[in-house]
Amino acid sequence: MLPGVLRELYVGRKTGVLTFTRGEERRSVHVRGGHIVTADTTVREDRMGEVLVRHGVLPAAELKRAVGFALRDNKLLGVVLTELGLLDERGLEKALALHVRAVLSRVFAWQEGSYEFVEDTEGGDKASDVTLRVSTGDLILEATRSVQDPDVVRYNLGDIDRVLGLSNDPLLRFQRIGLTPVDGYVLSRVDGTVSAREVMQLIPLPTEEVQRSLFGLLSTGVVEYLTDVPSKPAPPPVPRPPRRKGTARRPPATDERGAADAAPLPAAASSLPIAPSPVDTRRIEILEAYEGLKTCTHYDVLGIEREATESQVKEAYFRMAKRFHPDVHHDEALDDLRDKLEAVFIRLGEAYEVLRNPRVRVSYERQLGPVPGRTEPVAHAGAKEDPEALVRLAEESIRRAARSVAEEKYWEAIQLLETSVGRVEGKMKQLGRVLLARAYSKNPNWVKQGEELLQAVIREDPQNIDAHFHLAAIYRAGSLKSRAQAMLRRVLELEPGHEEARLQLEALGADQPPPPSTEPGLFKKLLRRK
Repeated sequence: MLPGVLRELYVGRKTGVLTFTRGEERRSVHVRGGHIVTADTTVREDRMGEVLVRHGVLPAAELKRAVGFALRDNKLLGVVLTELGLLDERGLEKALALHVRAVLSRVFAWQEGSYEFVEDTEGGDKASDVTLRVSTGDLILEATRSVQDPDVVRYNLGDIDRVLGLSNDPLLRFQRIGLTPVDGYVLSRVDGTVSAREVMQLIPLPTEEVQRSLFGLLSTGVVEYLTDVPSKPAPPPVPRPPRRKGTARRPPATDERGAADAAPLPAAASSLPIAPSPVDTRRIEILEAYEGLKTCTHYDVLGIEREATESQVKEAYFRMAKRFHPDVHHDEALDDLRDKLEAVFIRLGEAYEVLRNPRVRVSYERQLGPVPGRTEPVAHAGAKEDPEALVRLAEESIRRAARSVAEEKYWEAIQLLETSVGRVEGKMKQLGRVLLARAYSKNPNWVKQGEELLQAVIREDPQNIDAHFHLAAIYRAGSLKSRAQAMLRRVLELEPGHEEARLQLEALGADQPPPPSTEPGLFKKLLRRK
């Protein structure tokens, strides 16, 4: 399902090009850090210039002139439009967003086709380095609204007897999206106990209108089908009272967030966007939160006391996640704080993961030391009285970091590993260092640190297969062919059945090492003669 693919790229903060193909048609969207930035297509009438003319943004004659300059100078159309003064920076951004919507709306209406995502680990196309003020969620939502075929909508809804709930992922739940009054009305009925079918029956609006709203909300990920709640049996249809002649059903009046006056939202529906604070206040708040990451405890980050209950921890996490959601950078005045917002959001997730797990939380408390007024002994970080607890906590962090690396959440892994690797020894330490090196290598500025870390692991543990293999990957990425070949040959010496190393060595055009001999060596033959 296309919306699911876009959600995965958004949550995974991916960078690259997502291409959709149907027959001779090809449409692509360019993604940077999980955010859609530009689009392109082979279909002439859906190219950016034609879309701008169709929507009255650009006269056809000016487009023809701009295309001529673009072809002559081998420049992007958007660049030429700004150079000619036809669009300013803000106008270009709106034009790009309009084009993205047009491309996505076409693809959303497809009933067949294929897609491919090609990731760009180098950081994205610099030529398209424009930050849209429209969130990915908004682009998805508007594309779903353009789908007019009710059969397509019903197909994408799937089993409507499944129970609906709000997303448990704050990144999805607190997206900055523009809700219609119908969306607000639908959200007011989603409380984790009713099915999609029941929502449709509860809301006195045309069924197709409610279905289209649900399609959009499910596509953005704000709402999801609950997997731990069984589907409900399909109830008999509920008859609706006839309307009086000359009257029309309308959704209840809504406030600026889309919340229905007649049906106040439950506490769980706090995913609706909040009105932004004054820009200066928000900047100060974000900068202070970022500066405090290195010194604040997990409790400080979430703004709670040490005695907070599990429910209070969760409540604080969702409250803070909404406030520091990465989509905040779509505000023009906050765009330069994008990386800092990401860092704060990741730290909030780390604090939540530690404090919601009773066993891990106890170990973390021992590191912090006693709470003023408490009499029970609690170990300080590095204290001699309970080193085992610190080791267990570090080992748990390394295991979590391994999952983060597998999910390509490299910054999160670095945060966990840098404070944990030094507290463990033996195989766990080497595992942590290899994982840290892998995470470092994903940032072009930290590749050298990753290389040096893997070299240190190999010096201490020459038999470490993973260290050799991932060092080969760094050398391959750096076009150091002979070094990569040497590392891969060493991997195959240590583990002859390592198929991935063998394939990579073949790709580098290197000869394969001979298979291990089953014949006894010369020393053994001499012993046999005796």
